[in-house]
Amino acid sequence: MKLTKPMKDALQIIGKGGAIIHLTTSSLHGITNTVAERFITVFKDEYILIADMFAQKTRVNLNENPTGVITLAHPVKGRTWSFSGATTILQEGLPSDFEFEGIKASEVLEEWGNWAEKEPPTEVPPDIRPPRMVQRGVIIMKVIEINDYSPQKAGDKIKT
Repeated sequence: MKLTKPMKDALQIIGKGGAIIHLTTSSLHGITNTVAERFITVFKDEYILIADMFAQKTRVNLNENPTGVITLAHPVKGRTWSFSGATTILQEGLPSDFEFEGIKASEVLEEWGNWAEKEPPTEVPPDIRPPRMVQRGVIIMKVIEINDYSPQKAGDKIKT
């Protein structure tokens, strides 16, 4: 499912302040975990990327159940969507021909594999910043469904 320009604009955060999205995953037994993320971008027209720097429970859940939901809410600007779809973590060391939902891992990692260097997390307060930012991979979602929760469209599924 292709993301619209307003959706892409809202998701082009890349750590420089602005909105926070929430990524929710679930274990095989339905135990959910939600993490707030700021290092997010759109890749091509139908993938959402998040830097994997601290997402330990997310990693465990995605190994058991490779599905996620991303929510973005900015009601004043009418940006209240949820995106769901197949989700995994791409990391260095995968076979060079590894593909996920129609995209090669090497293509994603070439551009976004060193996110902390590309977009240094300068807004993380010094008292909680680790001595060295370590990115373990890139969380990738192939968007399969989008729900619009703006007041005029509450709960509408967007079709392409």
